[in-house]
Amino acid sequence: MSSFRLKTSAIVLQAQWVVPISASPIRDSAVLVLGDVIAAVGKAKEILRRAPLKAQRIEFPEGIIVSGFVNPHIHHENTHFAEVKKPQSFNLWLSQMVKLVKSQSFNDAYAAAKDGVVQSASFGVTSVGEFSRLGASFFALSELGLRGVVFKEFICLDDREIEDQISELENWLENAKPRNSLLRPAIGPHAAYTVTTNAFKRVLDLAKKGNLQICIHAAESLSERKLVEKRKGVWRFWLGRVLHDAPLGLSPIRYLDWLRALKPKTLLVHCVQVDDKDISILAERKVWVAHCPRSNANLKVGVMPLAKMLSAGVKVCLATDGMASVESLSPLDEIRFAIKLSKEHPKIYPSLSPSQWLKMVTFEAASALGIDKKVGSIEEGKQADLAVFNVGSKIKDPIEALVFEAKEAELTMVAGKFIHFKKK
Repeated sequence: MSSFRLKTSAIVLQAQWVVPISASPIRDSAVLVLGDVIAAVGKAKEILRRAPLKAQRIEFPEGIIVSGFVNPHIHHENTHFAEVKKPQSFNLWLSQMVKLVKSQSFNDAYAAAKDGVVQSASFGVTSVGEFSRLGASFFALSELGLRGVVFKEFICLDDREIEDQISELENWLENAKPRNSLLRPAIGPHAAYTVTTNAFKRVLDLAKKGNLQICIHAAESLSERKLVEKRKGVWRFWLGRVLHDAPLGLSPIRYLDWLRALKPKTLLVHCVQVDDKDISILAERKVWVAHCPRSNANLKVGVMPLAKMLSAGVKVCLATDGMASVESLSPLDEIRFAIKLSKEHPKIYPSLSPSQWLKMVTFEAASALGIDKKVGSIEEGKQADLAVFNVGSKIKDPIEALVFEAKEAELTMVAGKFIHFKKK
């Protein structure tokens, strides 16, 4: 897969429906793309009248055009770890993953990331929040044309390693900055239990000075909570020293708050093992939470109290996580599983409308990554990040059709360039 433009910089995508996200669906509609920008959206007749004479016209009589999906948390470098057993306990999974990532070379990670990016594009994903251990996925995303924020993973289990680890991170950030206008470098301190207190403070200072977004795995499992809050559980023999300077009695969320890590630009991932006080803090600090229901189920860590979180005002978007813990990189598969959870756990998991779920993988996910001014909805002046799905000729509700029936995208476009065409 490689991104490319047609011979003309003016393209009209015409379909049975356009789902703008920011407005009601439009029947018999079209989107005019000029260069990398959405120039117009509306009824097909009007758009065709406004389009330049030399505009390339691509029709999808049974298609739905939707704003490209935004996957706010993914590990493309883990794509070749798809054979990892699912489901299994988080502790067993983590011990297996530690061995796998230690044996993964940069070239291995790059090859895996390229395969993962191709898969993401085939599912209509145009932007990602990439969590990159080796930095290899930055190059894969750049080469294949996806947009996103790349959070360089930071792990420091011993204070004696702080200077070396910080220097390595600073070098990566410096080298990543000028490479691609579609990608923004950021920092990913892995978790409360994999970064020492002093190292965490240094990373937060670095993020503040560089005005960089941070992403943290938080409150994912009971084992994490036992370790961080009480220094108990099986992890204390392996990771207990990481928290040597951390106060006892604080949940993972409250510990991160104590570190002053919880800011409006902070993106937390998972947040399954949270209590009412944690939820209140998340709402007050205005952090974003990336919810990964399939990964949570496959790793047997529990069900996020999503109803409580949304009711409290916590900002939540939906993400797939990586292939080591899920069966696909499709945001629509994530939505379908979430809907299943709402039926199985009605007391703790809300029954949201299809349009609400769809917004969680478009505009709200874009907001979580700080790119909602550019993408996340189909509006004039925004970037031309679009996906088209064919779901049949008799569509009464295009949002329901997308959520319950759509599979592979017919085409995926980022900044006016096609990065995926479905093979016929």
